[in-house]
Amino acid sequence: MKELFADIAVPLAIDNVFTYRVPTELQTLVEPGIRVTIPFGKRSLVGIIIGLKEFSEIENIKSIKNIIDVQPILPADLFKTACWMAEYYFSPLGEVLKGAFAFSAFQQPERNISCTKNEINPDLFQNLDSKSIELFFFIKQAGSISVSELKNNKKLKNLLVHLKILSEAGLVNIEETSLKQKFKPKYETVIKVSPDSFNTWHAWLKEIYSRSTKRGSKQIQIIQTLIQLDENIKYISIAELLKKTGANVSTITSLEKKNIIQLGKREVMRIAQFEFYESALGATNVTLNNHQQNAFELFKKAIDDERFSSYLLHGITGSGKTQVYIEAIKHTVGKGKSAIVLVPEISLTPQIVRRFKYHLGENVVVMHSRMSGGERFDAWRMARQGKTNIVIGPRSAIFAPLKNVGLIVVDEEHEASYKQFDQTPRYHARDVALVRASFCNAVVILGSATPSLESYTNALNGKHKLVELPERADNASLPEVRIIDIGKERKDKLETHRINRKQDLKIDPSLRKLRKTKIEFSSLTDLLNEKINDRLKKKEGIILLQNRRGFAPYIECPECGYVEMCDNCNISLTYHDTKKHLRCHYCGFIKMMPIFCPKCNSIAIQYRGFGTQRIEVELTELFPNAKILRMDLDTTSRKGAHDALLKQFGEGKADILLGTQMVAKGLDFARVTLVGVISADTQMLLPDFRSTERTFQLLTQVAGRAGRSNLAGEVVIQTLQPNHSSLKFVALHDYKGFYEEEISFRKELNYPPYSRIILVEFKGRMESDVINSANAFNMILKKINRDLLILGPAPAAISKLQGEFRWHLVLKNVRTKDPAGRKAHETLRQTFRTFRNSNKFSRTVKIYIDVDPVGMM
Repeated sequence: MKELFADIAVPLAIDNVFTYRVPTELQTLVEPGIRVTIPFGKRSLVGIIIGLKEFSEIENIKSIKNIIDVQPILPADLFKTACWMAEYYFSPLGEVLKGAFAFSAFQQPERNISCTKNEINPDLFQNLDSKSIELFFFIKQAGSISVSELKNNKKLKNLLVHLKILSEAGLVNIEETSLKQKFKPKYETVIKVSPDSFNTWHAWLKEIYSRSTKRGSKQIQIIQTLIQLDENIKYISIAELLKKTGANVSTITSLEKKNIIQLGKREVMRIAQFEFYESALGATNVTLNNHQQNAFELFKKAIDDERFSSYLLHGITGSGKTQVYIEAIKHTVGKGKSAIVLVPEISLTPQIVRRFKYHLGENVVVMHSRMSGGERFDAWRMARQGKTNIVIGPRSAIFAPLKNVGLIVVDEEHEASYKQFDQTPRYHARDVALVRASFCNAVVILGSATPSLESYTNALNGKHKLVELPERADNASLPEVRIIDIGKERKDKLETHRINRKQDLKIDPSLRKLRKTKIEFSSLTDLLNEKINDRLKKKEGIILLQNRRGFAPYIECPECGYVEMCDNCNISLTYHDTKKHLRCHYCGFIKMMPIFCPKCNSIAIQYRGFGTQRIEVELTELFPNAKILRMDLDTTSRKGAHDALLKQFGEGKADILLGTQMVAKGLDFARVTLVGVISADTQMLLPDFRSTERTFQLLTQVAGRAGRSNLAGEVVIQTLQPNHSSLKFVALHDYKGFYEEEISFRKELNYPPYSRIILVEFKGRMESDVINSANAFNMILKKINRDLLILGPAPAAISKLQGEFRWHLVLKNVRTKDPAGRKAHETLRQTFRTFRNSNKFSRTVKIYIDVDPVGMM
């Protein structure tokens, strides 16, 4: 047999793959996507085969130790997607593959072998060797057995070869029971139920009754309960039985010892449960309107064609995009295919899952990082084993190992949360969805009321097909939006205060000797205050948005201007009233609130700005009879907290829902008629070319929470920048007008979608090392570069984070010169190679490449 070599990726931050010799006895088993154990230095690692070849120039090549999988760990389309991600996002392939699982799969799993439930065709055995046939009947007799137990019992040479033969013949199932020792399948003890069981139980009861008149014992209660079971039931959980009868485990043990009952084990899948309640489901008996029906017909045809295609579903808020998704998924599943639904926030997951389960049944699995390890483990296995064909979750759900994917939905496709920015790979789930769909001939639906400028431009240029839903479902009207100038109102109040004071002084000049009364401005304008009072009287729902958590964004000494800063980051500390401390929202650094100013010893330290905690306190004082819920990172850190808050609000147990941007997305409550934005300025003034777009999207989305029924909706937006360009389009619900204005600015400055941007970040503990590395890298890049526009290097907007200094180099790749971005990628790779081989390369400085960044901070 010819020699065979395998290129293997390991789960380490190493760009290279490693070549290993495939032992002769394993050559028939290896293929890309199979995990293997390999010697790596003085230790063993689990890697994944990327490719096979018959020749290698490397000498003294080590051999693969063992093969873990009989079949590839990932579907072929997902494996190809991971390879594309490694290339496009400049990430080690091993790191991408590691991130492709909801948990680390690079540890040897245990595998269970069992016979298929299919009727066995005797002709299948004619092509099998005697050892494979002998192995099959051994497995059949065992019922279910692990590979390690098989090795100990059968002592068969090349056991995996025989198992692969049996698996390909359709005679056995091979299932992984643990991809990480830390997470194992969960089992519960059950009582086995069979026709003979009922005979045994009746006979036992008859005997007991003949010997005694005592009929209240727990043993008798248990058997009486078992006799009432449906004869088709094969088992009953002991936990369930004990709950019904009030008995204890010792009673069960006694009955087992008497051979009255038989105990067994049953695997319990840890599936995230979501309680159904009416306010979370929205409309249940839905008939698509004409626009929705037209959209669905387009998607239906595309799914039937079984070719890759992408659509941008641009529907105004409340237009019924979710119901269109549901109908498209129904059709996809009906054709025997699977579907992935991406949502931007974990907080949206419970509400959308309830709607999907209501319409699609229990065949819906959730995958996200807030689930327990066991829940994620079971969800991943269910997807891989074909036990579900619908997966819903935030960006990581794009890695669901579903086979035969026919549809991928990216809801609220414009959201920045689809971009992973804090760890490798720095991927955008929307773009990965499009690539994965192209590999499996699936349909992609990108849905949004406020599409990203890139996606809308792609739709206008024909890359995506544009589908529009211009009307709200059920003939509901868009809310009226009013822009309130906070600065003008405060200025007017201040002027009124001065006039009143002058009048008071004329009447009583002695008042001059008294200290001037200080004006405390509320976070609510008079109009918003009035509207909240009106809705409280009508018992209608209110949502208030303030995109800053904590009590005060910073504290300041009015005497000398001192501001408390984080010791690790170049950012001010936020005051949290609940814990009475200052906290950094970037690194978690905590500091007690100072009594005296550390700089001038003044005791006049003041809270500046309004966070959600401070507004909650103010609302409680202004509306003492109102029930207020606060929804931000501080109140939703516990598992299930998002859902509990939304349930309370949806059922009318709270009047006001106050929160950060998580209250702006996807929530659908018919009782909400008023939305208030405390300050629209937090996003628009950030030093980022997307800040105007983000402001428009956030305000349009939160405005869309109002008036989603026959009750008229109203939106009050408070701002210090009433003439900001984005606000006029928010007030008019005019996305197209906003797009036309904003796209002209982007074109003039060569920003996306007219260019691709690559952000190179340099980080390190020593600022001088970071600066030197950034400058040296830039010098090499300029020598190699031909077409890239280079900005920097310069300090990042937040120049220090978690104790590390940050410098940025921004590369603009104009699409007219390099449409596919290949030249830019090759230029950057060549620069990296040269830089790493130069004497300027420093191991103390980390370099990160962020392709298509969504934030420049």
